[in-house]
Amino acid sequence: MKLIVVITIFVISVTVNDAFRAYNETEVALNDERAMGGYIKNVIADMAQSMKEAGYDPFYIERQEYIYQLPVPVIFKHVILIEQLLSNGISNIVVNSVNYSILASRLSFDIELPLVDMGVGSGSVETTVFGRNFTMNSSGKVAVQRMRFVGQIRFIVNLIPKISVSVRSSDIAFTMDGIESDVKLVVQNEDYSDKMNEFLSTTVPTTFKEYRSEINELLGILSVEYINSYLQAQQNN
Repeated sequence: MKLIVVITIFVISVTVNDAFRAYNETEVALNDERAMGGYIKNVIADMAQSMKEAGYDPFYIERQEYIYQLPVPVIFKHVILIEQLLSNGISNIVVNSVNYSILASRLSFDIELPLVDMGVGSGSVETTVFGRNFTMNSSGKVAVQRMRFVGQIRFIVNLIPKISVSVRSSDIAFTMDGIESDVKLVVQNEDYSDKMNEFLSTTVPTTFKEYRSEINELLGILSVEYINSYLQAQQNN
């Protein structure tokens, strides 16, 4: 979930930067709100295609092992094994609306990811601490349904000596329809599958709804910090 939010903020950052870069390069007029809105939609579509071409969607790992251990492994050793991990959907960015207002210095957006799912054929964790072994094995699939990000970004545009932009404030409302979970989880030879599926499909969505305003407030704060950092780095290049 955190990764998806980061990706979404990144999409918004690149979109804002590329839109104003286009104006700098006279590809689109800043006062042409319709043209700017269309350009932004094209930027998002190009980013989605780039994710696919880079192999991030779908994303597949046949087999990956991570090992961390001390020089004397009996004191501490940690092994993570992942087999047949597959995720889909992060590039399927649906743009419900994007509106740019020059008078209000505001970018309004409504974008969503209809379905993001991740499955693993087999995953295991084995940890040794002072000769004692701890094991966990899992498999199955989790699907997050319709994550929607609706918001407004208010920015400051400087035209001299060249156009530059910074974000003044950001309001983002995040919602999701639900989570479907079909996971098998065994810890120390005890089956926790039912508890994990209930946690993911019931507890997590309920908690998100309960703390919706706090989560949206945090998204607004983080997006301003991240987008401004990204824009500054791009404009300094």
